[in-house]
Amino acid sequence: MNIVPPSTTTQWHGFLRSYSSEFPDSEFMRSMAEDGRADQFLSAAQRSAGWLGYEPASADEILAAEQRLGVGLPPTYRNFLATSNGWNTISYAVDLLTADEIGWFPALESELMAAWSGSSFEELFPLLERCLLVSNDDGGSGQYLLLHAADVAADGEWTAYEWWPGDGDDPERYDNFAVLIASLWESAVESD
Repeated sequence: MNIVPPSTTTQWHGFLRSYSSEFPDSEFMRSMAEDGRADQFLSAAQRSAGWLGYEPASADEILAAEQRLGVGLPPTYRNFLATSNGWNTISYAVDLLTADEIGWFPALESELMAAWSGSSFEELFPLLERCLLVSNDDGGSGQYLLLHAADVAADGEWTAYEWWPGDGDDPERYDNFAVLIASLWESAVESD
């Protein structure tokens, strides 16, 4: 399956609507249902509504996040927020944060950064210091989705990363947020 990364708000809406209809029937969710844990990931209201997201972030909410962070957000991520201000269960147990929840990795994970000081993870600090954390691994295996503000393409897109520090691997690089999210969906579909 070749999932096309969305760019515009119209494309994001179609992409997220399709994801909302397919994810509840994925192998992962069937497995969670068999274990009696499906409601930990998707509410009955979300399943019946056919939408795993939230109301769109307003232009003011996005601007407030940009002012708080001191940077303009990359275009595909801004358009995602303008389509759904956060997302429930984009990759197994990972939720995408709302505009008012996103923040710099060192600020949101200060205890983790302190614990990693002096370890092999310390070599990643220059990367992590300029990464925006856009996800919350709600009881999962420690997956992080990051946007790197110091690696910006000519079109304003930031490099995105998927990182599982518990695996001991370096963060996996993607061209931008939309490519990362499309890849996560593709991986979930391929595991079915």
